[in-house]
Amino acid sequence: MGKKFSAPGGTAATTPASMDMVAEAPLVLTLRDVEVPLLPTRASTPVDDGLVLSDTELQPEPYLGDPDADREAQRAARRAQVRRDRHREVAVDAPKAPEMLVLSADEPSCSELCTQLRAFGFGVQVMARPPAMPAPWPFVAVFVTTPIGATDGGDVFDLCNRVRENSRLPGQTKPLLVLTTPQVSATDRVRAGLAGCHEILIGPVSRGSVAQLLDARGIALPSDARRV
Repeated sequence: MGKKFSAPGGTAATTPASMDMVAEAPLVLTLRDVEVPLLPTRASTPVDDGLVLSDTELQPEPYLGDPDADREAQRAARRAQVRRDRHREVAVDAPKAPEMLVLSADEPSCSELCTQLRAFGFGVQVMARPPAMPAPWPFVAVFVTTPIGATDGGDVFDLCNRVRENSRLPGQTKPLLVLTTPQVSATDRVRAGLAGCHEILIGPVSRGSVAQLLDARGIALPSDARRV
């Protein structure tokens, strides 16, 4: 049934039932009828692998190292640097290898002796006659390999005598003077001693004979493979 209501002029009127249903129907709205503001979103940054990371995820991770370990590593690096510096100083201040002088009229004839001396770590200079340098000479030993009687202007003993006189100053130690010869007579031994020779090395020169002679005279070998 419809509802009664007063119409203009005092007359009663009745509304149809369908009108009541329309009036009491609930209000239905859709998203098309309501404008909803979009919430602000955080900017994102694309990366090469196709993933999208937020700004928070791109922040660097906090340092989680051990400060004590870092300090110890720094101290170790400083100690290593000090050791390297000391090694450089030792290399710079290392003493020069002792020098040997070999007097020979024929340089190839003394090649074996020079080879042995260099193998022991000595520096070697080869000359045909005594050097014209002020005394004292820097040589720890002088080897005269010129054959007996084969010198110009005198014999080999005169050569040895010049070495003795020119290589030292009064009161100073003179170098060891060694005469090397394939053979020697008793007379030659006496003359060699008078000329200032300290030793006579007879026969073919070998590593053992050279090392034994120098050891007997207190001359240390800078590099001796026999003792390694």
